[in-house]
Amino acid sequence: MLNRYFLTAFLALTLTTFFCRAQNSLPAADVLRQQYPDSKMVMLEKQEHLNIDYHSGQWNIESKIKEKTLYLSEAQLYSQKSIFLTGFDEINNLEAKTLVPVKKGKKTEFQEFAVEKVETKDVVMGSIFYSDYKEKKFVYPALQDGATTLLSYTQVTKEPRLLNAFYFSNYGGPVLSSAYSVSVPKNIQIAYKLMGNNVDNIRFEKTEKNNLITYTWTAENVEDLKPEENAPSSSYYEPHVVVYITRITNKNNPHEEEVILENADGLYKWYYSLVQNINRQPSAEQQQLVATLIHNAPDDTEKTRRIFQWVQSHIKYIAFEDGLGGFVPREANEVCAKKYGDCKDMASILVQMLQLANVPAYYTWIGSRDKPYSYYDVPSPIVDNHMIATAKLNGQYVFLDATGEYQPFGLPTSMIQGKEAMIGIDKDHYDIVKVPVIPMEENAETENLSLTITDRTLTGTGNIAYTGYKKVFFQYDKLRADAAGKSGSFYNEYLRKGSNKFETKQVSATGFNNNSAPELKIDYNFTVPDYVTKAGDKIYVNLNLNRKYQQAAIDKKERKLDKEVEYQYVEDYSYSLQIPDGYELNYLPPNSTFNDPEFGYTATYTHQNGSVTLHFRLYINHLMLKKDRFDAWNSMITKLSDAYQEVVTLKKAG
Repeated sequence: MLNRYFLTAFLALTLTTFFCRAQNSLPAADVLRQQYPDSKMVMLEKQEHLNIDYHSGQWNIESKIKEKTLYLSEAQLYSQKSIFLTGFDEINNLEAKTLVPVKKGKKTEFQEFAVEKVETKDVVMGSIFYSDYKEKKFVYPALQDGATTLLSYTQVTKEPRLLNAFYFSNYGGPVLSSAYSVSVPKNIQIAYKLMGNNVDNIRFEKTEKNNLITYTWTAENVEDLKPEENAPSSSYYEPHVVVYITRITNKNNPHEEEVILENADGLYKWYYSLVQNINRQPSAEQQQLVATLIHNAPDDTEKTRRIFQWVQSHIKYIAFEDGLGGFVPREANEVCAKKYGDCKDMASILVQMLQLANVPAYYTWIGSRDKPYSYYDVPSPIVDNHMIATAKLNGQYVFLDATGEYQPFGLPTSMIQGKEAMIGIDKDHYDIVKVPVIPMEENAETENLSLTITDRTLTGTGNIAYTGYKKVFFQYDKLRADAAGKSGSFYNEYLRKGSNKFETKQVSATGFNNNSAPELKIDYNFTVPDYVTKAGDKIYVNLNLNRKYQQAAIDKKERKLDKEVEYQYVEDYSYSLQIPDGYELNYLPPNSTFNDPEFGYTATYTHQNGSVTLHFRLYINHLMLKKDRFDAWNSMITKLSDAYQEVVTLKKAG
């Protein structure tokens, strides 16, 4: 077996070879500019070798990382470089330099500029109050178009369950040669999972030499998939490999094994070890609080509702990431006293308070929809990034995520819909269940308006109601507007229809800041000057006041990625126009419809009792619109855009 001293010498030799060879094998920038005209940089080589060993009761996990990058244009944009790490990592032996091409006759030589100053700084993240994330930050000297940078460093990982995924691609440009290898002694077993697009192009090789097994994955000409609006996280499409340690066998006793992450059992065993010793003794304050909250509650559902809403309204969500503190909830007594905490802390206090109320409640690990992994396929902490509480009510699991400030009781936060939840029952038992995807009908936007015409001004009165996630996100939008000092214009912008001359006159809202209310309802009056067209003895009015999908066609030539939506929903509008005295209906537009299992609409016109009414209903019945559905989506938008142009025509009677 390679010992760590030999490994250090081997890596040093590899680094020296890398830097020497790099200066003698750089391709011409002009050739790459022709090959990649839309790229500002090309990563020539991306390599990582992970060595895993276990010696004298200690894990030794080191990754040797090397990058070679050539800059084709606007090189100054890339001069600053950061390497990020957590409290579970160390970065050592960092070397970086710039190679600037210099013409000497017909030959090109490279002048070397080494990075001499590397700063280590705390990373300030907008949504995290405190974290142990750090960055190694430096500037590539003399970086210019046509120059090449070389980077090499060693990353030490202290926790064997927290191995990083390796991405064959690179943000910002294509990768010509990408390689990842893992070496382990034969008494350590690993598993792996390839994820993302084009993984069939990744070559795999497994070799054995003496007591060492090496797994190697290589890829060439890996394309750069640029970020796109409303695309899923990069983990869905960028090709990458997830490696995890399954078990280790005692070298001196083959019958003595320790399971690390062989399956979900191993992961849960570790997770349980992190929570088993918290909340051993509830405080008198908490016991009294729970007794007060559940007084006269008729059943467990009502107890749970009251406790959930108390945590929602009294514990401020503040994210923390601090070593194992990023995995271990704080004591519920402490959270209750301080009145703030992160997702794990809110789960901690929910579980304890519910258990004090004799409601079955459990810690629950779950990944947001940014995580494409399953506990069954990749039983490692890479699967999840969130913790909630789960109560069992009437034989059914109810997911409780108190980080959602406006979340109604019983409605999971939108970011965990459809995701697997690992529910910790006790030391030896857990359940893995999927959080339901909330049906579109429960997330509704329903608007009813009565319209009249005064000269060329359209005047309206009515109401709009939001339920489910529509209600939740309306309140977040209002909160952001208030924080930005835009309270005065919020309703005008949010309810705008017809044209930019739309103006609300009177607005009153009910159900706001009331998570128990089934809907949030806004009553309002408005005017839209110059919206009505008059010509001769006729009046023309387009009742399609809300045409927000008119520009929703997807450019298939430009868009490379699937399109994600936050939640499924229905929008239902009824706009009724009172025909002015002395006028009669001259033209009633035809009805229009488009039905697809994932999306569709209906537009229906009726003429009754001196009024013309447009009833419009649109539904979105998917969370991810796949690329192979773009044609069908565009067909709907084309038909809908035509329907948007239809105009009701009135003419003078007689």
